[in-house]
Amino acid sequence: MFERLGGFMEHSVLKIVKKGAVFGAAYLSVWGLTQKYMLSSEGIVKPNSISAVLLLIIFLAAISWCLGHSDARARRCCIAPSAILGCCYRVGAEFYSTGHLNLKNWELYFGILVLSFVFWMVIIFLYGKLKGFILREDAEPKGKLAAILNGKYSFWFWLLLIILSWIPAFLATYPGIYSYDAYPQVLQILGGEGLSAHHPLIHTFLLNGCLYAGHWLTGDYNTGMLIYTVVQIFFMASVFSYALDRMKVYKISLFIRVLSYLFLAFSPINQIWVCLTTKDTIFGGLLLLVFLDIVDMVLDSEVFYSSKYRLARFIVLGIFMCLFRNQGIYLIFLAAPFLIWALKGYRKKCALVLFAVVLSTKIFTGPISSWMGAKPANPREALSVPIQQIARVLVQEPDSVTDEEKEIIYRYLPEEYISQYNASVSDAVKEGFNAKYFKENPMPFFKVWASVGLRNFSAYVDSFLYGSCGYFYTDYSPYWVQFILYDGSWTSEEFNFLKIERNTLFPAYDNYLRKVSTELIQEKIPVVSVILNEAFPFLTLIFVGGYLFYIKRYKLLLPLLVIFGFWGTNLLGPVIVMRYAFPIVICVPSMVSLIFIQQKDKRLLLSKEKGKERL
Repeated sequence: MFERLGGFMEHSVLKIVKKGAVFGAAYLSVWGLTQKYMLSSEGIVKPNSISAVLLLIIFLAAISWCLGHSDARARRCCIAPSAILGCCYRVGAEFYSTGHLNLKNWELYFGILVLSFVFWMVIIFLYGKLKGFILREDAEPKGKLAAILNGKYSFWFWLLLIILSWIPAFLATYPGIYSYDAYPQVLQILGGEGLSAHHPLIHTFLLNGCLYAGHWLTGDYNTGMLIYTVVQIFFMASVFSYALDRMKVYKISLFIRVLSYLFLAFSPINQIWVCLTTKDTIFGGLLLLVFLDIVDMVLDSEVFYSSKYRLARFIVLGIFMCLFRNQGIYLIFLAAPFLIWALKGYRKKCALVLFAVVLSTKIFTGPISSWMGAKPANPREALSVPIQQIARVLVQEPDSVTDEEKEIIYRYLPEEYISQYNASVSDAVKEGFNAKYFKENPMPFFKVWASVGLRNFSAYVDSFLYGSCGYFYTDYSPYWVQFILYDGSWTSEEFNFLKIERNTLFPAYDNYLRKVSTELIQEKIPVVSVILNEAFPFLTLIFVGGYLFYIKRYKLLLPLLVIFGFWGTNLLGPVIVMRYAFPIVICVPSMVSLIFIQQKDKRLLLSKEKGKERL
C-alpha cells in the first residue's frame, strides 16, 4: 500500500514539475517577446495587455503539443535551424533599429534564446505536418491540363506559359533595361578602352556582340539592346521550364509545380531581372542548372556517371557558371570534397569532372585572358569586408589606431579615400585601393587589419552587418541609392554614347515595375513582402536543410552546398542589393522541391531505356 502511495506521489510530483516547466517556458517566452529589439525596435506585445495573456495561453498549448506530438529526433533536429534563425532575427532587429549591435548586453543573448525557442516550436509543427503530408498517397489531378503537365511535352508547355507571362514586362521595359555595369562593359569593346577581367569577359562579349549585331542590322544600338533582352528571356525561360520539368521527373505534385511556376513567372523581381543587362541574371540560370545536375548526381549516381552526355553537360555548365561570375569556382571548391566523399564508387569520376571544370576555367581566366590582352581583376573586389572595417575604425575611432598602423594602412588605402567612407557600400573607399602594392606586400595589410580589429571588435562586427545583415534578415530591405536600378545607370548623355533609350510599350506595367523597384510597394503586402525579400533564399535554405537532415536524406544536402556557398560570398560583398541575391532567389522552388522527393523515388526516371536516357 505504501509503495503504491509512494509511486503515486512520485508520479504526481513529476507531473507537477513538468507542467511547471511548461508554464515557466511559456511565461519566459511571452515576457521575452515584450522586450524591444526582439523582432523590431519595440516589443511584439505590450506587457500590460490582454494580448500577453492570450499569447501565454497559445504558448502553453503550443509547447504541450510539441512535447506530445513530436518524436525525440524532431525535437533534436529542430534545435540548429531554430538557433540560427533566432540569432539572425534578434541581431537583425537590433542592428536595423540602432545601427549598432551591443555585444555586452545580456538582453541580446536572452532574446536569441527566446526567439530560438519560438522558432523551435514553429519548425517542429511544420516538420510534423510536412512529414504527414508527404507520406500520404494523394492521387494526381486528372484532366487535359494535368495530362499535358505530366506528359512528355511538359517542358515546351512551361516554356510557352513563362514567355507569355513575361510579355507585359518585356513590353514595359522595351527594348530592355540598360543598367548596372553595362556601360563599363560596353566601354571595353565598343568604347575601345580594352578588355578588363573586372567584369566576366564572356558576358562582356555577349553584351557587346548583341549590341554590335543590332547596330549592324539597323544602324541603331537599341536593336542590339532588344536582341540581348530577347536572348536572355529565352534562356531564362528555358532554364525555368527545365527546373519545372525536373519536378515532374522527381514526382513532385502538380500543386507544388504550379506554385513554383507562379513564383518564377510572376515575381516582379524575376520579371525585371530577365530584362536587365547585368551578368547576375544568366549566372543565376547557370547556377540553377548546376544545382539540378548535382541533385541528379546524388539521386542516381550510377546512371549519371555512366552517361557521357550528362558528364559533358555538367562540365560545360560548370565552366560557364564559373566564367559568368568569379564566385562560381569557389562553389565548386566548396562542394568538391563533400561530393567526392559521399559518392562512393564514383569518387574518381567525380573528382575528374570537377577538376575539368576548375582547370578549364583557370585556362580561360588565365592564359587565354592574358592572350586577349585583358587587364587582370583588382584584388580589392575580394577585400570589401576588411577594407570597410578598417575605414570605419579610422573614421569613427581614429585614436584607437597607432601612427605606425596608420602609416601601413595609407600605403594600401589613401587617406582621402578613407574619408569618403560610407557604411552601406564599400565602393567609395576601395576605389583607391593600391592593388599593385598589395600584390607585392599582402601580409602587412592583413596583420594591421587583425591588430586593429582586436581593439575594435565591436566596430568590425557593425561594419560586417552593414554589408551582410540584409541577406539573413527579412524584416527590413536595406538598399543603397535604390532597391533596383530600374531606370538604368550611366544614362546621362556623357556616358550613354550608344544612345540607348527606353521606349515603353506598356506604360501601366512599366509604372508597376518601377514602384516595385523604387517604392518597394511589395513590402506593404503580408507574406509576399517576405517571399520577395533578398533574405528569403536563406530562410528556405535553413528550413529545407534542417528538414532533409531530420528525415535522414543526407545526400540531398549536397546540392544545397552551392546555394550556401553563394550566399556566403554575398556576406563578403561590397553592398546589400537584390542583384547579388537574385541567383539564389530563382533557386527557391527547386530547393523546396527537395523536401517532396520521397525515399522510394531514389532512381526516378534517370534510368536507361533501350540504351537511351529518359531525361
